[in-house]
Amino acid sequence: MATKEELEQQLEVARRDIETLATMAGGTVREQVQSGVDRAGTEIEHLSAEARALYDQARNEGARMRQMTEEHIRSNPLATVGLAFAAGVILSGLLGRK
Repeated sequence: MATKEELEQQLEVARRDIETLATMAGGTVREQVQSGVDRAGTEIEHLSAEARALYDQARNEGARMRQMTEEHIRSNPLATVGLAFAAGVILSGLLGRK
């Protein structure tokens, strides 16, 4: 049977082993968390660049559509006035009802 001193020594060794394992586990967890943060940052940068590209594309398409509309209005002024008048009549009829 082990003496009290031997048991205390074994307990001290076990305590140090547990501390070492806890430190190693903590380091591994920190590394995994940092790796996850790095991957998330990379993904956010990628999505941000993609969102910027989509925004630019939509803005350019909107400008193109605006220019086409302006050209159509300039080339067909009577039709444009007629359409605006018809839309006004229809809206006033719909909104004027009670």
